[in-house]
Amino acid sequence: MPDAEIAEFIRRAGYGEFLPDTVVTFPGRNQNIAGTTTAGADLFAKRVRGSDQVGAGVRRAAQFERLACGQPLRHLRWPVPLAGDPLRGIHVTRWLKNCHTAADEVADGTFAPESARELGRALGELHSLRTPNQLLPREPMPLPNHRILSALSLDQFVESSAGLIALWRIVQRDPAIAESVRRLREAESSAAAVPVHADLRLDQVLVDGDELVVCDWEEFRGGDAARDVGAVVGEFLFRSVVGIADEEFPSAGADAGAAADAGGTSSAGRAHEEVMSRGVRRLEAARPALTAFAEGYRSVRTAPDRGLAVRAVAFAGWHLFDRVLAAAAYRSDLSPVHRAAAGVGRTALVTPAAFVAVLGLEAV
Repeated sequence: MPDAEIAEFIRRAGYGEFLPDTVVTFPGRNQNIAGTTTAGADLFAKRVRGSDQVGAGVRRAAQFERLACGQPLRHLRWPVPLAGDPLRGIHVTRWLKNCHTAADEVADGTFAPESARELGRALGELHSLRTPNQLLPREPMPLPNHRILSALSLDQFVESSAGLIALWRIVQRDPAIAESVRRLREAESSAAAVPVHADLRLDQVLVDGDELVVCDWEEFRGGDAARDVGAVVGEFLFRSVVGIADEEFPSAGADAGAAADAGGTSSAGRAHEEVMSRGVRRLEAARPALTAFAEGYRSVRTAPDRGLAVRAVAFAGWHLFDRVLAAAAYRSDLSPVHRAAAGVGRTALVTPAAFVAVLGLEAV
């Protein structure tokens, strides 16, 4: 059931109360709840968590809605806003109760190239929104930060899981990663600032019939288009590798060097090779969708953006690290699948220009 503040806000907004047998909760860093109310409304209510983000997140989402509603858009869709309270971090939209996510379709192989093309068009429209600079100034995101890739504070170390420590050990022994992040942030700061979602994942793209609906606009701001484009590409990369089940492969823990075969390859080494082999096959299957995404994007956003594709690949690499960081925070080890994802992320981050064509991004 919704917490007392959400329930009170919805009631005061005139929507009545949630019917208990219709209530659905959704995972995430914020409190997300949906259901049908006694007034017959299908509502999705979000309460933003985190004292520093409560008001800012809801205000950013409302700012996007105001700016986008005043412009003629053919492809970009978002949930219909109904009510909000920045002080309490509550944002209410219409609930698309029969939808599923683009992540679901990518996972089961049904996200067709035409759907990817439409997602590209939607992002192209977002990045082409006519917005005065004073209304949407450039606002840098805190991550990636090359400093934490070189050293952790004592508090960060103490709060890290064993899985995170394993990942930090890999990252901090590789100075090329931190240097590549530093270069990426410099390139990002020099790129043209456009309206960006800034926190895009495929589970935030809802498939509602034949429409794609982009949600979760709490990080909306002025920034580099490559961050959004790279996030979509990174999602395909991540799901190409992590879509392989962990339980199929041995742990990469203390016994990782054991059970070498006649050629001297350990079980962990064989697991890594198999993960990468399957990941390559899955990525090859996803390449038509990535190409269609890039073509759809450029069919709408015609403004020149030199180096966009290279920056997007680098952001895709960081996106993999970000996703592995999130997963490792709740693990006692770093699985072979997540080690492989971190390796793919490193390659994209350190040598992005080499992978523009491989990932079907020539059109960008």
